Amino acid sequence: MSSVNETAESKTLKDQTQDDKALESLGIVVGEIAHDFNNILSLISGYVEMALSEIPEGERARSDLEHVLAATDRATELVARIRTFSSNTRLKQQAISIDKPVADALTYLQTRMPASVTLTSKIEGSKGRTVLGNNAEIYNVINNLCRNSIQAMPATGGEISVSVDYVRCDTNYSMKYPGLSERDYVKITVKDDGEGMSIDTVEKMYLPFYTTSEESESSKKLAGLGLTTVHNIVTNQGGMIYVDSELGAGTTFELFLPLVRTEVQEDIKTSGDTDSGTRSKHILLIDDEASIIGMATQILEKHGYSVTSFMDGQEALSHFKNQPYQFDLIITDLIMPTYSGSELASAITEVNPNVPIILSTGFSDKISKSACASWGVDKVINKPFTISELLTAIEHLS
Repeated sequence: MSSVNETAESKTLKDQTQDDKALESLGIVVGEIAHDFNNILSLISGYVEMALSEIPEGERARSDLEHVLAATDRATELVARIRTFSSNTRLKQQAISIDKPVADALTYLQTRMPASVTLTSKIEGSKGRTVLGNNAEIYNVINNLCRNSIQAMPATGGEISVSVDYVRCDTNYSMKYPGLSERDYVKITVKDDGEGMSIDTVEKMYLPFYTTSEESESSKKLAGLGLTTVHNIVTNQGGMIYVDSELGAGTTFELFLPLVRTEVQEDIKTSGDTDSGTRSKHILLIDDEASIIGMATQILEKHGYSVTSFMDGQEALSHFKNQPYQFDLIITDLIMPTYSGSELASAITEVNPNVPIILSTGFSDKISKSACASWGVDKVINKPFTISELLTAIEHLS
């Protein structure tokens, strides 16, 4: 009998390994696509911003371009959400209050809710309490869970309720939620009175594109990356998910995200206007995309900087070695085909450790402060970046 159990366990482990490999491969593909999209979005937003700076207020063309810029922002957020399904492509994590992303997601969903489905919410204010996360990821969690509930609703409709509470897990509390460590959490509950899920579906629901012909038509609609995304976001933040579901009795998801004892950090955007004395700096720019180089060069020269650019990291390094004190600042892309930005930064630092280096990438979440320090990188900016973000990064290092 034990051999049968061992065989079953071995099969389960093998299946899990195959699932992990499939998810990892899919994550790599998503990461590559996201990188290309971010380059395209950088071009669109950069040129639109430059055009806007030359069009007077009140002109129709200015209003049209502002709509384009807003659409670019939404596209950037969409790429960010797509990336979050993979545990290997996380967004930048920081101390945030989840009030805003939860409210934004609920507002978005309210306008798209079927007439037969009611969405209710009960949210306790954060009162300064924060989690280590990302607004786009929290938005994605709420959006995916609610969409999952919508798809599980019968033709007659039903109700979805979302609640946010702050709880302290002690010994008694952990008895109800096995595996939950004793500490403070934000608890997100998404409950619906839809058709529910079978035990088999609950066991496999986090697998990407999971479906089964034995389930109802509404269950088949659940196939996709929604719950995979939710699972990866929550577990990567050190959280836990508990699911209570039964066919014909609805589903309840309970998510616990650890609280952190830090203040909420808000991004402060500056106008990019600087004292003219800081301009006329000489910048070495490296990116394997000619279009990115063209756009960034135009932006920098318009704001008074002198630019020398290369599409190949090794050629840029060779030029730098010949004139190591010619440049006031280096801006390099991270992912390049023959010579990466990290390799280039390390080599430049060996020649002249005093020159500031900015690393441009769509994958800042994968770069630690210690890695930046070892490469000699002083600042990382995300693609797609705005003109203001690029100029501010330069000014802080000037």
